[in-house]
This record gives sequence, C-alpha cells and structure tokens, in this order.
Amino acid sequence: MNNIEQISQERLVLLNNKTHVYLIKLDLFDSKECIKYLSDDELIRAENFKIVEKKDQFIITRSILRILLSIAMSKSYEKINIFHEENGKPSIKELLNGKPIGFNVSHSGNYALIAVSLNNKVGVDIELMDLHVDYKKLSKRFFSEQEYDELQKFHYDNQRDIFYRIWARKESFVKATGHGIKFGLKNFSIILDSDCEVGVKVVTSVPLKDSWFTYNIFELDSYKTALTISTEDSDIILHQ
Repeated sequence: MNNIEQISQERLVLLNNKTHVYLIKLDLFDSKECIKYLSDDELIRAENFKIVEKKDQFIITRSILRILLSIAMSKSYEKINIFHEENGKPSIKELLNGKPIGFNVSHSGNYALIAVSLNNKVGVDIELMDLHVDYKKLSKRFFSEQEYDELQKFHYDNQRDIFYRIWARKESFVKATGHGIKFGLKNFSIILDSDCEVGVKVVTSVPLKDSWFTYNIFELDSYKTALTISTEDSDIILHQ
C-alpha cells in the first residue's frame, strides 16, 4: 500500500473467525492528504501534538483506521464515530450484524499497525528497538519474575531481541484488555520458548473474564510487533 487512495480501495469483510492486521509504512503517506478524513475532535487532538513526527503519525494512522472501518461497515467515513472509553481505549458503539467491532492501533518510528476484528477484543503494539536502552534494567522493573528468569536463559546476544518481543506482547495485551499499564506489567506473564513461537496464552495473577492469546506478527528489521486477541480461534490475516 502506498497511498490513501489505495487504502480506500481495500476490501475488508469482517467475519467471526478472522482478525485483520495492517502494517502501514508511514512515509508512503502524506499527512496533508490524510487530514481530511479526521473528525473535528481528531483535528483538535492532532493540533495538540507538539512534535511534527508524532502529529503526522496520528493523522495518517487515524485516517486509515477511519477508512478501514467505513469499508467494513459499508458507511461513509464521516459517519464513523470513534470515542474513547473511560480507560482511554478507542472504540465505536455501532454494531456489525449485531456484534461489536474490536480495533486497535500502534505506531513507532516509520511504521504503524492497525488491527480490526469482529466480536473480539484486540490490541497491537509495534516497537522500534533502541540499542541504547538498558533492557536489563527495564526487564527487572517491569517483567514478572517468571518472565525475567526466562529471559536470562537466552544467550546474551539474543536477549535484547527477546526483550522487545516480550515487551511488544505485554503492551499489546494491556491495550487489548483496556486496562493499560494500570493493570500492572508484573501481574501477568508471557513466556516464549526458544523458538519464540506464536500463540502464547497470557497467564495473569489477576482473574480476567476472557482468555487472551498473544502473537508476534510481522518480522521487520529493527522493529518488533505483537497482537493480542480475546480468543484462540481467530485466523490472523496480515496485510502489508
């Protein structure tokens, strides 16, 4: 995908057992062309960004989200009413075939992720890996004891990569649940095996209504990406 017109030509059909995840390369889009798709509230939010890069990330990502939702719901993007729940998670009240639409977005560096799913809660995260970040200190502070111990089992040369794989999954989980970091990053564990296979069930110390499964998805140089879904049965369809 290389421009907003191509996004408008997407065919997005939401079915119960499908979760769609879009990888967006932000420098292929012009925020000046995208801004017309935003609502009045979103325009105000965009103007509040002090850093141009962050402003452009928001404008491009939110405009593409609105277009994808309008395609899925067969209605004009102007009629898509995105609001924020008390926990800050964006949502829509409209139902599709009597079922809610779950969606989530994330952006970092030159990439963004957008996930859309029917009747499932979803969360996504993308992380640009920073070679200067003290991942050992962060993992000690924010990982569960089990996660921290498992991280130490990997070879030193691989630990930064594994740290970001786990971190992206943890972020996608708290976004999917809607609890955010208030849930407590130490209150759940995401354990990867030596092959970092996908489909890991999240183990929480606090009981939750849904069962959650988290996946690393797109493989990109210098980035880690993750998706969390409130079901194990959804097929994941990747678009890039």
